[in-house]
Amino acid sequence: MQSVKTWLKRHFAHWLYRSRCSASAGEQFRSWVAAAASQRPVFRVEEVSRDLFTYHGEDGIIAFLLGQLDSVSPSFIDIGAGDCIKSNCASLAVHAAWDGCFLDADNGQLQTGRNFYKRINNRKGRLSFINTHITPDNVNQVIGAAGFSGEAGLLSIDIDGNDYWIWKAIDIIRPRIVIIEAKVEFGTGNRLVSYGHHNHHSSDSMYNGASVEALRILGLQKGYKLVAANKQGYNLFFVQQQEPVKELTTAEVLKDPVTQQSVYPASFFDRHSFLKS
Repeated sequence: MQSVKTWLKRHFAHWLYRSRCSASAGEQFRSWVAAAASQRPVFRVEEVSRDLFTYHGEDGIIAFLLGQLDSVSPSFIDIGAGDCIKSNCASLAVHAAWDGCFLDADNGQLQTGRNFYKRINNRKGRLSFINTHITPDNVNQVIGAAGFSGEAGLLSIDIDGNDYWIWKAIDIIRPRIVIIEAKVEFGTGNRLVSYGHHNHHSSDSMYNGASVEALRILGLQKGYKLVAANKQGYNLFFVQQQEPVKELTTAEVLKDPVTQQSVYPASFFDRHSFLKS
């Protein structure tokens, strides 16, 4: 059954997602951006969370941030893009005509994205799909070979483990917005797992990634501030330090009761060693 669903999505995603690709959906997304430009810089995520292609409010948060920033380059890099449809960058590709690059280690997933964007009619940006395993050693070369350098609009990193190390290594682009996945189960402490070639998933699926605090500190080191997160706290949003958006603390990001309940017990941290950002 799963193989049938995969085949249908790979070849008919443009039909399955037709309502999200419609002109009315595009107008809705653009209206979010326009409305966000008039909102106060201090905001609650609950007020702006919206979804077209995302599932936890990321489309609306992106729209809000775009409304607060001036002269954003219409370009994105999506590392760990999956099928390129359930993506933080899909609305930008479909409805804002941004140029972009989808990168993923699973070529089958990327093929779903290739088929999808080939068949929709309202996408006008230049897109590339790169099948490769991203590492700190190759990430700048891969991004540069895709034609991107200097200022970029948005960088999204979601590879379930080594996200911290990839962002730390990137210096070929200077994105205005960075979205990166945190390990909320690590709680409020500055906890970071060393780089692992398989994200450490082969030995312990719980022991990988970086805490919100570790990523917040990395952001500061790179000239960014933490300004938003989805409700669950695992997708973090950063903008450059000078932007007129209120900075958040780690405690504010992890305030959701369900997220707090997901923090690993003290015995887990006693059994494992961690680095600090």
